[in-house]
Amino acid sequence: MNLLPFELTIEQAQVLKLLQQQRLIAVAGCAGSGKTSLAIEFARQLDGQGQKVLLLCRNPYLAEDIALRLKPSQVSVHAFTSFIQELLQGSQAPDVFVRRTRPRWTAEWSQYEASPQADLNRALDILKHTLQRYQAVILDEGQDFQESWLAVAEACLDDPDDGRLAVFYDDNPRLAPFGPQRIYAAFQSPITLNRNCRSAGQVEALVRQLHPGELAPGLRAGEPGTFREWLYSSEAELLDSLRQALLASEELSPRLENVVLISAESSPVRMSKFAGLVFDSPRLRADPSPGRLKWQAAVLRYLQGFGLLESQLSQAPQPAPADMKNVNKFCAAYMAAHRLALSRQTSYLSQSAFVWGLDAYSELHLRWQDGNQRDLPPIDLLRFFGNPAWVDSLPSAHKRYRLTPAEELAHQPDAYSVRLADIASFKGLESDGVIFVLYNYFAENDDQLLASLYEVFSRARRWLYAITPVDSPGKTSQASQL
Repeated sequence: MNLLPFELTIEQAQVLKLLQQQRLIAVAGCAGSGKTSLAIEFARQLDGQGQKVLLLCRNPYLAEDIALRLKPSQVSVHAFTSFIQELLQGSQAPDVFVRRTRPRWTAEWSQYEASPQADLNRALDILKHTLQRYQAVILDEGQDFQESWLAVAEACLDDPDDGRLAVFYDDNPRLAPFGPQRIYAAFQSPITLNRNCRSAGQVEALVRQLHPGELAPGLRAGEPGTFREWLYSSEAELLDSLRQALLASEELSPRLENVVLISAESSPVRMSKFAGLVFDSPRLRADPSPGRLKWQAAVLRYLQGFGLLESQLSQAPQPAPADMKNVNKFCAAYMAAHRLALSRQTSYLSQSAFVWGLDAYSELHLRWQDGNQRDLPPIDLLRFFGNPAWVDSLPSAHKRYRLTPAEELAHQPDAYSVRLADIASFKGLESDGVIFVLYNYFAENDDQLLASLYEVFSRARRWLYAITPVDSPGKTSQASQL
């Protein structure tokens, strides 16, 4: 997220003047050309002139970022579908529609979320009868707006003959097969921004070549910008490549504060296989502020079936002497009460010992030290936990990187969270570094692949790491050669 003041280029300053002079205007441009920043600056200027301004976009996470950047103005910022929801809910109140200045939406947004036509028709009817309309409406991510959405946006104007309507959209035709140029044909001839102001070096070159139009070299094309690629052919290689990419990113952005992992999974990010995934690093192992080792959950996983209660364990980050005593006492009592049944079981502890290990989700598990995959017999579990030494083999607690969906970022105090996003939820946003995990389901759809690469690659400012399957020949493995 970038909350720094926006510095206009000469080209952008000229566009801003034209925005002030024309009532209906469309601004087309490539990714990173400053369209969103221009929309924000235009909204801020109109707000400063005392006008009521509505700014709509497609992505609710982008709406949140825009709203933060527009503070302390009175501009109303909404994701379109959330705006429709609030409009319909507000129509049930006495004041018909209460104008908000802060975006509100439910979490777990999906790129497929859209208001049904019946809701759009109701919204149009509500807007005909409300006095709470706007003097200016600004649309960002215009390439994602349908014609019916544009009709709602126009209906939000207080005076349809004199109100301002400005649309900012990406003119890469792969992003919008329906053709935004056709939708905005009634506007003045679109102003075009054809220079990437965001990406540097190799990243900028890749983004430029993924756009089929004629783009000028970006403003940061001569600055250091890195592209690296890892290939994988199995789940284990994918996770290992991801860890390598995270550690490489850590060298460029300590603690990975400004890095995002974008996954091309077809499911929403909350259902991603990477959600909650934890990675260790040498730097974090030396961190003086320890993380929390979830030893209680591990002990209960193995002993709750015997009757151990959660209340018998403390909430300490490491087992306290009272915890060891309670566990030992519980195991001894259970073994005494079930001595006959347990005596009939085969024990393997005499041959090899248990060891604790952390999986990729920071969960503790017991494993046989010799690597054997045999089950853990009840008699051996009780003997292991009946000995105070079960505590000695626990790994040390320290901070670890945790891949965290955006809506959960505020609820992960015990890990260094790395933002996890899908392609749609990070559209319109940007980050110093992007790690992109690609899957081979794009193999039969070149246009979808190229559109997705363009959307993801253009999010990176300084470096871009791609993790790609080896069984997609001629696809992303050629990205560095575009």
